[in-house]
Amino acid sequence: MPQRGSSFTFAAGNARKVAALPLYALGAIASLVTRRRDDVWVFGSGSGLGEGALALYDFAADRGIQRVWLARNTRELEAARARGMTAALAQSWRGFHLTLRAGVIAITHGFGDVNRFGSRGAFVVQLWHGIPLKRIQLDSPVTFAGRFPQLLRWAYARSAANIDLIPAASRWSAARLASAFGVPSDRVAVTGDPRDDVLFRTSRDDVRAMLGLEQGLVVLYAPTWRDGDADPTIPTSEEWDAIAAWLETHEATLVLRPHPHSVGDYAVGPRRSPRIRMLDSNTQPDITPVLPAFDLVVTDYSSIAFDFALTGGGVAFLAPDVERYTATRGLYEPYRSFSGGLEVNTWAALLAVLENPAPLRAHSARLADTHHAYRDGANTARVYDEIIARSHKTAKGARMNDSVSAQRLAPTNAHAVIDEAGITMSGPIAGEQPTRATLIGARAVMHSPITITGSTWSATFSLRVARWGGEALPVPSGSYQLRLDAGVQPTFEPTEHCVPGLARVHVEGDLVMVAAPLAADELGAANQARLEREYHARKAVPEDAVFFESFYGQNASCNPRALDEVIGREHPYTTRYWSVVDASVDVPAGAIALIEGSAEWWRVRADARLLVVNDWLRKRWMKRKHQTVLQTWHGTMLKKIAIDRPRHGIRATIAAVREGRRWDVLLSQNPHSTKVFRSAYRFRGPIWQEGYPRNDSLTTGDGAAIRARLGIPAEAKVLLYAPTWRDDHLEHIDHLDVAAFTDALGPGYVTLIRGHSRTLRPGRDLHAGNVLDVTGYPDVTDLFLAADALVTDYSSVMFDFSVTGKPMFFYTPDLAHYRERLRGFYFDLAHLAPGPVVDTAAALATLISDTSVPAVYAERYADWRARFNPRDDGHAAERVLTHLVELGAVR
Repeated sequence: MPQRGSSFTFAAGNARKVAALPLYALGAIASLVTRRRDDVWVFGSGSGLGEGALALYDFAADRGIQRVWLARNTRELEAARARGMTAALAQSWRGFHLTLRAGVIAITHGFGDVNRFGSRGAFVVQLWHGIPLKRIQLDSPVTFAGRFPQLLRWAYARSAANIDLIPAASRWSAARLASAFGVPSDRVAVTGDPRDDVLFRTSRDDVRAMLGLEQGLVVLYAPTWRDGDADPTIPTSEEWDAIAAWLETHEATLVLRPHPHSVGDYAVGPRRSPRIRMLDSNTQPDITPVLPAFDLVVTDYSSIAFDFALTGGGVAFLAPDVERYTATRGLYEPYRSFSGGLEVNTWAALLAVLENPAPLRAHSARLADTHHAYRDGANTARVYDEIIARSHKTAKGARMNDSVSAQRLAPTNAHAVIDEAGITMSGPIAGEQPTRATLIGARAVMHSPITITGSTWSATFSLRVARWGGEALPVPSGSYQLRLDAGVQPTFEPTEHCVPGLARVHVEGDLVMVAAPLAADELGAANQARLEREYHARKAVPEDAVFFESFYGQNASCNPRALDEVIGREHPYTTRYWSVVDASVDVPAGAIALIEGSAEWWRVRADARLLVVNDWLRKRWMKRKHQTVLQTWHGTMLKKIAIDRPRHGIRATIAAVREGRRWDVLLSQNPHSTKVFRSAYRFRGPIWQEGYPRNDSLTTGDGAAIRARLGIPAEAKVLLYAPTWRDDHLEHIDHLDVAAFTDALGPGYVTLIRGHSRTLRPGRDLHAGNVLDVTGYPDVTDLFLAADALVTDYSSVMFDFSVTGKPMFFYTPDLAHYRERLRGFYFDLAHLAPGPVVDTAAALATLISDTSVPAVYAERYADWRARFNPRDDGHAAERVLTHLVELGAVR
């Protein structure tokens, strides 16, 4: 059977590197006696004539630089010369001489792109060929395959030490590249990827015409390689037939683009159908310039997904060997984070996924938002400027005649002043005069008008912001990127200041980093270790106080807040403290906020008579004789928890049992939860089965007032979409294209999207006209009042929302995976659910629009409430307080 691909493997490549070690020594000696010229730059790319090296080669034209392309073979050499480029073979004496004389070397794969033996002493720019998903270089277990792994690791690290600049597409990519190459983070610059600039100046029709593609749907299949192993997704004969039939039905074209190192027979496809085309890497070495030709891309682990995301097309994922690939190659993030949970493992499943491209496009947009800091087509200009500025050697005769470079090299003299008034940022006007400045964060955005004084602009951002129609509170912790609406984006030298009670602010580059206002002697691991030692050593002084903590201090909500309210009302002389991650957390009136890690936080945890928490206390807490811990927990369980979870290791089991031993009393919503607590935490203490205090307000609260606070029209039909988190996915789970879904429901619908508390910090708000991201809203109970119906999957909100009696719908596209692979269930959701359980967005939309559905599920709904809400009657908090008084924990 004909095979395509190369014989390259890491083991074979490493063997050649070891054999060539003596030549490195000779090259190092030659570099000591050869003068490099600042006006000579050499370029090369391991994938041929293209990538970021070609973009930089073209950009450097007319700038007084002698540019030479070093080719891997004669075919590439002829192509370069046909293009009018000065070129030579990299692995030749001329290639060695040119590399040895060059002041700047630009490569995309490694030093072998030029002449590795003549590279020592040059200013080296590593334009890596994509945003890393799979682990690379020093981070990858396969990098050191073969014999002499320690020697190879030393050689890789030694070689990487010669890299002076690594451009990155985003901060996420920058962190991965710094780790992979083992270079200091200041050698990695977030400039955007030069190879992506072409996407902003290439039209779809022009590229299709160049490739000879017809109009209609065009899908690109571009898998990565497996280090010498055959591609596992090469279609069988039956699958080729199914693919051909699908393409014919949809009048579509499938273009095959195997990786240059792929192994496998792809020739069968084009023989089966004229709608299946091959785009060989020999014909089109660089795939990026032709990406606008495609409507959809199908891949597995290739970085092509990140690049294609910039075109606005959708990305699908065909990956049958996720576990094996992850184990052997390693990934920088959970695969489901990369794929958005959209991956499939067969061609039949893939063809079904392609029927509805909206979720694919929505996830693609998220990839673009997360992994590309710039989308202006000026990445190469930024890289060029970084080279000039960092090398401190302006090439002889170099003419900085383009406005971008000239502006960016001009000193900005931008500076920031941080005080109680806020953050005042200013700088000289370069280019067009700005009128507005914006600090963009994951969960908050701050705007400031620009003040012009002479040739200087300035903007002041308050350290307090108002959200959700409430009062202004300190800015949430996180990273904020500065953007001016015109002119050159300024960069700032590092400056930091702590404003007591508000925030600690660090400004550097174009980033403003906001953190909790810990004092200097509370900051950092060493100070926290000291405070913890003092906490364990000090003799506690019992205080008539309650220490509250909800979701590890990320907000002041849930059962602890409901108990705070009743304690504050009935026992006004009891001091109420709240543990918070930063000053932005809104604590109840009359309560005292304690910044986690502050000296006062440590003191109160030792002195307070009562601790009320809804999650783990964690190992930093030490029980005192006078203290009572009430664990309220944060929901009834469908999914298995703690020891009951599948594949729960011995260390995790020990940790769960130890945590349970820290609690004196558990609060349970119903008999089901009581049984689970006994099993999952081996808890043998008292369990108060009194219902959930947080649900008391559902019997008396004002949904209209909540809607008004959120800015939702009173007549709108409001859906609350509240999926739970996934153990293998750090950010918010969104299997729905929520904006498109809400549009499909018709006019008048608004969707509130609420991520789980565990996704609050990693994720960022979704923005759409008919969608309001309320993940950062303090208390989900308010949202139950505001909503007309709930859409969830496996979240415990199903047990609380049922107190309202409003309709519930269960959207579970990954039901089998979640139930059988991730968590497991305590009961069969489909059998008991008080609403429809569906796995497609179309079915969900139909059922939500059908007004007869609630009546169909009325009997199930009543059974559900009897089973899970027997004590949610509006008086749970009062009953719990009575118990606390009887126990002596509240006086």
